[in-house]
Amino acid sequence: MLMNTTLYFDETMTGGSLSHQLEGTKTLTSRIGLVYRRASFAFLVGLLVPSVQATWTPGEPVTTYWAGPGYPGNDPLSDKWLAQLKEGGFNTVWATSVEELDLAAKYGMRVIFRIPDISDKILDLPEAEESATAKLIARIKNHPALYIYSIHDEPPVSLFAPLARKKTWIGRHDPNHAVWVNLLPTYANNKQLGVEGEIIRAYWEHVRLFGEIFRPEFITYDHYQFTRNGDNPNYLLNLGIIRQSAAAQNVPFWNGVQACTWVPGSAASPSSPRIPGSDEMRFLVYTTAAYGAQGIYYYVYCRQGHEGSIVALDGTPDEKFHVSKDLNREFISLAKELATLRFTGAYLQGVHAPGSTPWCEQALLKITPETPASELQPKKELTDTTLVSRFEAPGKPTHLMVVNLDYRKDRNIRITAPSKVSKFDALKRTWTSIESNSFDLMLLRGSGVLLRLH
Repeated sequence: MLMNTTLYFDETMTGGSLSHQLEGTKTLTSRIGLVYRRASFAFLVGLLVPSVQATWTPGEPVTTYWAGPGYPGNDPLSDKWLAQLKEGGFNTVWATSVEELDLAAKYGMRVIFRIPDISDKILDLPEAEESATAKLIARIKNHPALYIYSIHDEPPVSLFAPLARKKTWIGRHDPNHAVWVNLLPTYANNKQLGVEGEIIRAYWEHVRLFGEIFRPEFITYDHYQFTRNGDNPNYLLNLGIIRQSAAAQNVPFWNGVQACTWVPGSAASPSSPRIPGSDEMRFLVYTTAAYGAQGIYYYVYCRQGHEGSIVALDGTPDEKFHVSKDLNREFISLAKELATLRFTGAYLQGVHAPGSTPWCEQALLKITPETPASELQPKKELTDTTLVSRFEAPGKPTHLMVVNLDYRKDRNIRITAPSKVSKFDALKRTWTSIESNSFDLMLLRGSGVLLRLH
């Protein structure tokens, strides 16, 4: 991982002419003096590919999980599991059978259906049309609970073309549902990515090639930054790269976030993943919403060999389950409000992290007390730091998301906006007008609020 790479995302990143987009993209490494804005040209041009036009539509923002009821290797869906998931604010679940689809429909849940693998070598042969997979698709393609098909997790570039062929084959049998392939994070190595070179440039190229070859209906990835000896620094950077790629392809994106450790007990080392607490989960949900994601999924809901999951293997809830009841509903509300707007920047007051822009007038807000600017150090946290992300209707700033990135303490800040604003209650899904353009705002640790400019 390149620890000191900073990628600046401002209002030029996803709007305006191509030249403006490129001018706004600055990948800098201050400590070793690299400036390769021009090199970004190739990456961005590659990202600006036509999106696939499919009859599938994403619908309501997604709250789901990876590894839990209905996922291969876990318990199948049941009334018990579905009732719990519904209570926890989840609206999308996994399944591998028609019976599970029927149960999901009973609870009003959408289904990610894990499709059996089919050999790339026979896709163009007659026997592929008579395969068990083809017959299964024919049986479920009109099911009301079916949402998307899942076919692969974290492939290298060498698999993009074979996976694209499978996607095309599935589309011939069912043109009305998207096909999901999940991407690697920024801390993947060159071998995993299938791309050589400096790792952040390689990651850009990995994502570019995915868009060009696979032509996704939506983009997802997972990034797990919480370790026992501190936080990895490129969480916001990964959000920013995927955010821009999705905008360039005119498709939504989901963020996969850490909900447990998969190296429990005596096997753990200082660099092993830690179990996130409820406040860290709130940080993950609100930062995901602040970058305009239309879906979030947690790794994991429950899984053998994992510790601190949302629920235990027998279904006993962790504290995070009770927190998710509100967080998932808040995420859906926020994502709905932002779904038709254009993300145009992420700005940090305080500790500056890759994937955002240092505080400037483009953030539109004045925040006091003002946290002195500093650079994020390896394994450190975003202490006393505020994120403001900006969204626009065509050519006009309309919404600002304010997030307390300090997940250790609540913060009371004073906001001065360029006009009067309304504040969104994500649980009640209501807007309340604030009489003055200068007001106090209490932000729980890791939490945030959506403001609408008048």
